[in-house]
Amino acid sequence: MLLITMKRTPLYIALTAATLFASCTKQLDQFPSTSLPDDEAIESVASLHRAVNGAYSPLVLRYGYGGDVALYPDAKGGDVRVVNPGYQQTTDAHHFTTRRNSAFSEGAYRQFAFVIGRVNNVLKYAPAVLKGLKAGSADEKKAKDDIAQLYALRALAHLELARLYCYIPTSGVNTTAQYSGVPLNLVSDDTPRTFQRSTLKETYEQIFADFLKALEGNALSTAKTSGSGHLNRWSVKALLSRAYLYYGDYQKAYDYAEDVIANSPYALYSRDEYPKVWNTQGTSESLFEVLTTDKSNAGLNSLGSYTNPNGYAEYAVSDDFLTWLRANRSDDVRFTVAISERQGGDGTNKAYYTLKYPGLQGSTAPIAVNNYKVIRLSEVYLIAAEALLKGATSSTGKTVVSYYNTLRKNRISGYTPASSVTLQDLLDERRVELFCEGHRLYDLVRNKINVKSSYISNPNKEYDYLNPALITELPQREKNLSPELVLEAAK
Repeated sequence: MLLITMKRTPLYIALTAATLFASCTKQLDQFPSTSLPDDEAIESVASLHRAVNGAYSPLVLRYGYGGDVALYPDAKGGDVRVVNPGYQQTTDAHHFTTRRNSAFSEGAYRQFAFVIGRVNNVLKYAPAVLKGLKAGSADEKKAKDDIAQLYALRALAHLELARLYCYIPTSGVNTTAQYSGVPLNLVSDDTPRTFQRSTLKETYEQIFADFLKALEGNALSTAKTSGSGHLNRWSVKALLSRAYLYYGDYQKAYDYAEDVIANSPYALYSRDEYPKVWNTQGTSESLFEVLTTDKSNAGLNSLGSYTNPNGYAEYAVSDDFLTWLRANRSDDVRFTVAISERQGGDGTNKAYYTLKYPGLQGSTAPIAVNNYKVIRLSEVYLIAAEALLKGATSSTGKTVVSYYNTLRKNRISGYTPASSVTLQDLLDERRVELFCEGHRLYDLVRNKINVKSSYISNPNKEYDYLNPALITELPQREKNLSPELVLEAAK
């Protein structure tokens, strides 16, 4: 049995051993799943698949992608405001106080460390399953696909931790500075260990290595139907392009982005489709989304509740952003239809809110059941454009302008194609396209742009892009267990 009995265990280890092999239910083969009862259960292709589902499952929770983490960059990015301050569910993010003792610091670290630990535990037993399968059989292909997903999932979790707890490489920091990265965990064992931050370079190198490992041997499925709630070949390439963009390797960011655009079965939403896709699973742009159900969701601490006047109402459009939208996007479906003024059933919490989290079709608890789209094809178009603008080259003659115009003609009524595009144009496009999808803060910081917010206490209402308040400190609990652990990222 894989059980950890020591009294004081870092989250990377303790959280996974206690739950990866927890009670089994008849819903094991549904995503998200519960976990397997014990390590002996990972002995077949079917049980391996269920264990892989279990590795995904923490992503649906409040401090996974089901709530706070998905919206954190919007809270700190200045484009949202709290309408009802009474609940104070996301105060730490809005007020830039995600310090070592905050609920956000511990919650976010716990969930993504949990994912990594589950991945490591399953990887420990997966080779034995693979060894007994006939070469070239359907079972072998399925097992290899599941194992590849595990490497990709570990890369995604480390990337999310890096975005939350570290400076972004392109913001001008020293990527080889000691303690600039996150603690890396790549093994599963029950040996008491302490953790320390890696360098930022080491962190991203590990992220790249795991994504690339996932792509080895064409094990991952290329079918669109498999890429909604599970990582497939196209979603991994898209996430790899995002990671390379953050790291400043613009040629690789472009190459992977263009591969997805040119060769994958995904397609941009049309202008007519855009307002209608948000209550539907597995839409044409959704490369990877976290699946929620009536039984598996973040409840009131969910995307739908935070962006709803009948919920906590803590993510409405800020006054400054609303003014900008009215001045610049009067014919843009992303403003005119996908954002609307709403109020609660009792007439309170009136404000403008995104309509991206209306509840999935057929849900009995729509405010809590919304699939977070981790990456969409529109982001990939914008990655390709930005990478070209920053020095990448295209072997097919595509240009920054072509990607930019293709996206915008699917969003703006009577669109007149642009003849030139600046970085500010691309950031404006990301600002509108990816609103309340978890990008604004990172887009500013990685481009060395100061952050403005009404919640910043200084007279200018502005933070320098390298202000420590823009990142989250590692939780104090981890330092209690690893006394030498540096909680604030170096730069």
